[in-house]
Amino acid sequence: MARPRAFDEESVLDNAMNVFWHKGFEGTSVQDLVDETGLNRASMYASFGDKKALFLRVLDHYVQTISAARFAKLVEMTDGRQAICETFRDVMRNGLSEGRNKGCLMVNSGMELAPHDAETAAIARQSFKRTELLFVDALVRAQAQKTIAEGKNIRALARFLAGSVQGLQLMARRAADEETMRDYVDMVLTALD
Repeated sequence: MARPRAFDEESVLDNAMNVFWHKGFEGTSVQDLVDETGLNRASMYASFGDKKALFLRVLDHYVQTISAARFAKLVEMTDGRQAICETFRDVMRNGLSEGRNKGCLMVNSGMELAPHDAETAAIARQSFKRTELLFVDALVRAQAQKTIAEGKNIRALARFLAGSVQGLQLMARRAADEETMRDYVDMVLTALD
């Protein structure tokens, strides 16, 4: 009879996510993961597989938790234009308040691994597409509410906004100052006019 797990899987994924987020995939050792999660190597391998398998689980966990929260207003707010503006301002505030120059785990991982790792590249593409579609929905609402021009190319604008969020997160990663990030957000949001 199999023994029940003696650890909280979500807590382990959170801790592993923080290590990968700070150090990147290549910079993270198995020992780093053991130290941070509190699992011994045997338990980690038995429960999650090798480092790459754990990393892929972490990326999925990130999408379900951090990304879902980051883009929640695009889904929850009725006012489409306001949802977009608030999302950008929230991403900026989070980037400034993290104080650890973390940026976005998905963007960081895509930059690090996508050029030579097909699985990570596919996950990064899916993540971008999800973000794009969230912006499409908010833009459609905004257009129906007549808070953006009727003639806007929704698909192109959604792609621009999704790419701009990634740019903002890269700026946070490199510790851009608040004035620079605010100017960037203000300029991005002029695309809605």
